[in-house]
Amino acid sequence: MAQQLFSGSHSNYAGLTGVTWNPAHVADSRYVLQLQLFGADAHATNTAYRYTGAWSPQNTGADLDLGKEFLTRRESDRPKLLSAGLNVRGPGLMVRLSPKRGVAFSTRVRSAMQGNEVSENLIRTAVDKFKMRGRSTDNTFNLNMNLFAEWNATYGQVVVDNDQHFLKAGLTVKRLIGFGSAYLQSSRADYEIVERTAATGDSTFRLNSLEASFGYSNAQAFDNLTLERTVDLLTARGAPGAGWGADIGVVYENRPNAGQYRYIDKKGVERIDHSRNKYRYRLSASVTDLGSILYDKEATAFNNIRATNASVSEADLEGIDFDNFDARFDRILRTQTHTRTTEFRAGLPTALNLDLDYCLRPHLYANVSVSQGLRGRYAIGMRSFSFAALTPRFESNWLEVAAPISLINGYQTLAYGLMLRLGAITIGSNDLSPVFSSSNPYGVNGYFQVALSLANRGARLKKHGPARLPNATR
Repeated sequence: MAQQLFSGSHSNYAGLTGVTWNPAHVADSRYVLQLQLFGADAHATNTAYRYTGAWSPQNTGADLDLGKEFLTRRESDRPKLLSAGLNVRGPGLMVRLSPKRGVAFSTRVRSAMQGNEVSENLIRTAVDKFKMRGRSTDNTFNLNMNLFAEWNATYGQVVVDNDQHFLKAGLTVKRLIGFGSAYLQSSRADYEIVERTAATGDSTFRLNSLEASFGYSNAQAFDNLTLERTVDLLTARGAPGAGWGADIGVVYENRPNAGQYRYIDKKGVERIDHSRNKYRYRLSASVTDLGSILYDKEATAFNNIRATNASVSEADLEGIDFDNFDARFDRILRTQTHTRTTEFRAGLPTALNLDLDYCLRPHLYANVSVSQGLRGRYAIGMRSFSFAALTPRFESNWLEVAAPISLINGYQTLAYGLMLRLGAITIGSNDLSPVFSSSNPYGVNGYFQVALSLANRGARLKKHGPARLPNATR
C-alpha cells in the first residue's frame, strides 16, 4: 500500500518512518540520531472478495488456496481494487544538526502488483476462470506491476518559533532506480464468453471491442521475488529505468505553554528542553512521491490499441507466467498491427497526507490522519490507495503502543490494528482481522523495524536555574 501504512501512529518518536510521511519531521526531532538497520512491511488486499480458507497468520502451514470456493464476493457494483506488495527499508540515518535543523539519508526498495478500476463483471469472470457464459460490456481495468529502489536525502528546518506558534518545513529528494514495470489497462472492453463448438474450436471468449494500453520493461524481475533478493537490489547495476522524485511538507505546532519548557543551565544560559513535546495540537501537511521513472531500456509500449471481433483461445490463456506473458499478450492483443514505442514513464504513488495530533495528557495522544492518492484512475505506475485513520497512542522514548482504526482501500474497508515499539524493535499491523478465526478478511498486512536511536538529553539531567513562567517571552 506504498509507504503510508507502515505505521499509522505518526508518533514523535517515529524517526525515519515519520520522515516518509512528512519530511518536515526531520527538524526538531526527539532524537539526536537514529540508525535504521532494517525494516519491512508486506500486504495483500482487495475490495472484491473475503477469504474464508484455512490459511491464516496463525496457520501458515495450510495451503493458501484462492479458489472460488474459498472466496465470498462483496455485494457492490463499484469498481474493485487489489494490491499485493513488499516494502523494504534501510539502512538509513537521521541526524539532528542543531536545535532548528535536521538531515536524513535513507534507502528503500518497493514492489507491488496492483489493480485499479477493475469492473465487477470482469473480476467475477476471472475468479470463475472465464467459465461464465454471456456478454459483458463497458468493462474497465488498470493493472500495474512495479519494482524500484530509492536513495533519499532529506533536509528540514524550523521556520517560525515565537513560543506559542511553531512551524517547520522539510524536503526529500529521491534518486530512483527502476528494475521492472508492466501495465495493462482499458477504459472500455466489451467481451463475450462463448461455448466451444465446431465453428469456434477452442475459443474461450471473444473481444467484441477493446481500447487498451500495454507496456513492460524487464517483467522477469518479478519472478520469484523474495525478501533477500529485494535487499540485494539496493546495490544492483544495469537497471532498465531511472528517475527523480521528491516529498515536501510542513508541520505547525500550537504551544500555549512554551515557557515551561525553558530552563537556565549551570552556565546561566537559557535553553529549551528538546527532549519533550511542547504542543497542545500539531497539524501536518505533505505531498509525497512526486516524480516518475523513465524506462528506456528493454522497454516496449503500445498506448493506442484498438481491437474488434478478436477471438481468444484457451491455449492463449493457459500457462501465462513472467517468462512468456509478453509474447502471449502480443498474440492476444494483436500488437503487431499497432504502433510500438521503446520507452514509457511509470509514476510514483503521489499522495496528499494530512494529520492532526492532539495531546490529551503527557504521553497520551490522539491522531486523525488522511492520505488521499493523487494518481489518476488510468495512470501508469504504482499508486497509493486512499485511507483515513483515528489512532490513540501512548508514547515515550522506549515504549509506544498505538491502536489505529482505519478506513482503507479508498475509504471502503474498515480495519483495526495494533503497533508496539519497545526500544529498537517495532512490530505491528494495520489490519488484525486475519488474526481472528471468526473473521473473513479482505487481506493481510504486517510490518517490523529495527532501529537504534539516541534521544535528546532531558533538562532534568542538568543543573537547573529558576524556572520560567508559562507566559514568559524569549
